[in-house]
Amino acid sequence: MSVTPLLSLDDVLPTSHGPGCTLRVPPGAPVALFGTDARLLSRLLDMVAGHATPLRGRIILDGDDITHRRPEDRPIGLVSARDPLFDHLNVRANVAFPLRARRAAPSDIAATTARTLALTGLDALAEKSPRDLSPEEAFRVRLARVLAYAPRLLLFDNPLEKLNGAAARRIVTLLATLGRALKLTMVCAVTQRAEALRLGDRIAVMDAATVLQCDRAATLLDRPEDDRVALLFGEANVLPGRVLDVTDDIAEIRLANGAHVEAIATDGLENDALCTVCIRPDRIAPHFGTTILGGDDEHPLIGTVQDITHLGDHMRFKLRLEDGAEIELRRPPMQNLRGVAIGTRAQLAWPAGQATAFPLREDSY
Repeated sequence: MSVTPLLSLDDVLPTSHGPGCTLRVPPGAPVALFGTDARLLSRLLDMVAGHATPLRGRIILDGDDITHRRPEDRPIGLVSARDPLFDHLNVRANVAFPLRARRAAPSDIAATTARTLALTGLDALAEKSPRDLSPEEAFRVRLARVLAYAPRLLLFDNPLEKLNGAAARRIVTLLATLGRALKLTMVCAVTQRAEALRLGDRIAVMDAATVLQCDRAATLLDRPEDDRVALLFGEANVLPGRVLDVTDDIAEIRLANGAHVEAIATDGLENDALCTVCIRPDRIAPHFGTTILGGDDEHPLIGTVQDITHLGDHMRFKLRLEDGAEIELRRPPMQNLRGVAIGTRAQLAWPAGQATAFPLREDSY
């Protein structure tokens, strides 16, 4: 049974050029907007919150068109570092400010403020000045200030941007806890894949204002619908080639360097058509050494190691293929990799189900 979205964006255009944004956000589960243009993502959130007007399109909240509704008339809260805390007020007064602006009763203001400070872990900081807060504490105050008026939808503009590793982990835990306890719907705009993975139950991969695909992380990684999703979110290698044959959704492809590989064929892939093969660095199996595996009639993919970086939980190898193109692979730091050095040759392969082949887009020429 389909779930009625809480928020719908219908062809919302935030800038004067390019296609608009179409997105459905179901109630409850957090959604991450992942893109490379931080300013555009911020502007899109501003439009949902009512601080900017889209050039076209509609913003629907729970069935109501709110495209031209004033910010104060929308049950939406935006948490952003662009919204400063009031330095002349302490933490308690900052949290209470939106309630006073809405002319709530004094007893309600006191009770709601106390409850919100407790929810966000700010009880002990209630009398402090914003000038004395850490970045994590300042974020909690901005969050509390929005939570105080109980919005139905929470928007976060790069929430982990200024936080160190430990602080970011605490904030991710806090948001998950509050989301479950208060049954909140949250949309987080981020420019880092790791943050999207930590903050979103579903992730919308953006190319400018266009949503390329919105799905769970596993689906985005294993079944991308667009080569740009594979590149932006899956950090995949993208190799040009030509389709030799498509059988049972598996394509045999001759790459530009002459090597033959296999991949899952996406819709529209036809024999003899130009294509792009997307393969994630961690899905490539290397055979290091001069011995070539397989029969004489095979066309293996051969590369030469150009760079090796040890990153703790994995090693990153950059190899140059025979046509000069580069490919990246990642492997666990295993014992059998100790003899691999710059200049080592490797035969590269992968099961067909680990790669995806897309028809070559016209704008790729």
